[in-house]
Amino acid sequence: MKIISLIFLIFFCACTNDNIVEYKSYLNHHDTVKYVGMNECKACHYDIYNSYIQTGMGKSFSSAIKTKSSLPENPEVIYDSIKDLSYMPLWKNDSLWIREFRMLYNDTIHKIDKKVDYIIGSGHHTNSHLFKINGYLHQLPYTYYVQDSISDLPPGYENGNNTRFAREINMECISCHNAYPNHVEGSNNKYDFIPQGIDCERCHGPGQIHVALKSQGVLVDTSKYIDYSIVNPSKLDRDLQFDVCQRCHLQGTAVLHPNSSFTDFKPGMNLNHFIDVYLPKYKDDNSFIMASHVERLKQSSCYINSEMTCVTCHNPHKSVKSLGKNYFDKKCMNCHDLCEEEENTSDCSSCHMPMSSSSDIPHVTITDHKISVPNNDSIYNVDNNQREFLGLIAINNDSPTNLSKAKGYLKRFESFESNPLYLDSAYFFLKHSDVDEVFPSFVQYYYLKKDYFSLINYYLTIDKEKVDLYSFEELSLAYSRIADAFSNNGLVDEAITLFNQAVELSPFILDYRLKLAGLLINSNRFLEAENVLDELLSLNPDRKEVYLNYGYLNILRMQFNKAEEDLIRAVKLDPDYLLAYENLALLYIKKNNLFLARKNLEVILKLNPNAKNAKQMLNKIN
Repeated sequence: MKIISLIFLIFFCACTNDNIVEYKSYLNHHDTVKYVGMNECKACHYDIYNSYIQTGMGKSFSSAIKTKSSLPENPEVIYDSIKDLSYMPLWKNDSLWIREFRMLYNDTIHKIDKKVDYIIGSGHHTNSHLFKINGYLHQLPYTYYVQDSISDLPPGYENGNNTRFAREINMECISCHNAYPNHVEGSNNKYDFIPQGIDCERCHGPGQIHVALKSQGVLVDTSKYIDYSIVNPSKLDRDLQFDVCQRCHLQGTAVLHPNSSFTDFKPGMNLNHFIDVYLPKYKDDNSFIMASHVERLKQSSCYINSEMTCVTCHNPHKSVKSLGKNYFDKKCMNCHDLCEEEENTSDCSSCHMPMSSSSDIPHVTITDHKISVPNNDSIYNVDNNQREFLGLIAINNDSPTNLSKAKGYLKRFESFESNPLYLDSAYFFLKHSDVDEVFPSFVQYYYLKKDYFSLINYYLTIDKEKVDLYSFEELSLAYSRIADAFSNNGLVDEAITLFNQAVELSPFILDYRLKLAGLLINSNRFLEAENVLDELLSLNPDRKEVYLNYGYLNILRMQFNKAEEDLIRAVKLDPDYLLAYENLALLYIKKNNLFLARKNLEVILKLNPNAKNAKQMLNKIN
């Protein structure tokens, strides 16, 4: 209460003089101020709340119940022809499930049912589906594309890239599709609490102080003064207004500044103090991606020749669908005087902001926010392989650091396009960055080049006392990559030490523990390996790699029955798990059951005709 009282005193002095005092910092910018949730806002702003929850933002994230789903009554089965897997939604009472299955000669030879916990997407364009296990949040391989009334794999799952149930929903993803969850430190995608829907505080900032002051009866005449206990975006200058919107409506390769997180930015702050957002630019390119609204608007003559912002046309508290074309026509008329012949002009946006498909999301059309005169030469979404590449450009920052540019190229290479030019550019900018800031990025560079020898040499030359400059997340990832390099060069003890350091820094990232367990098994440190696997099983009982490692460990221990149970469980989780079939074949050879060994090797060769180990083992058996 003392903190609130002190803030109240500052606030009171700033806002009750006859003239507005220019108080530069909003009181809710302090990192101790907590988010209170939409229901607190609802108590005083009931009408705004009721209209806002009907918007795309208000409906962006919800529990997977029938009233929140856009699925038709009889949703279609989708088939991944490359993976030979089908997916079908099922309603069990008011709970939604997604079934993965495989058919052979009209028989179901594989089936997994996953309960859907959340629907992500408002239903204006899509509904995608998420599930959680012990707080770990993942995407399911089924999306309903509302505009075309079609079901298909989610974006990024096409062309053989179906990761099934493995895609992690991390803070970068969820921080734009939802209100801020309670993220568990030391994890990528584990959450203690997940709210539902982008809430008021994403645009107005955390509300703890605002609620406390209003509860004490401290009111501000906002027709005369600015209420500095909460951010009203319309009171911000133009650039800061855009930053509120482009935090999420500027999609691209997001690079965090050193020691920043995806939750550090608050409305009223400069976005480029925390995040740089990069997009690849090509000569004569007019394509755009799903959330390119701000970038496209800033290319418009309307923006360049006026003081317009997003809220010039949009009321964020009202659903676009509820407003109608006349509402937006009037917005155009407010700036554009039309002659008598043009008085009946309507639906301006259909010509000047045409609907188009985005280059990154299938089955979706969106409004192009580049307001322009129609031009037959404007071509959307032409294959950029045919264009001259101009570079990665930080859309929200005119002067990013060399380190930020390097991180942009590295992330683009790792997450989107494995173009070697990106690595060359990253190396150039790393060499021109502060030597005390580049350690994790140089590790990433050598790791992505698979130059493990140079990575080890680089690690051996750095000043180990300066690694405290980096966040736990950066350090743990760097240590795991260096450990991989040591392991690939046969230096197992060094690799185990580094993986232990990675696990200590990020104890809830399962991949680090899995790699550590594998190295411990291969080093005959069976008890240590078993302890790591037991911890993994308690964190996520559905990771196929855990059962694979248990199985291999039990083969080495000559506990064949337990090994068989573990490996069969791994295959049930993934019917195409080559390593599990290989270990099953090894197990059956040791049990002298050559028939079953042969059957498992044949499965491997059916899935991968070029599998050398399977061919060699089969030749020995035959």
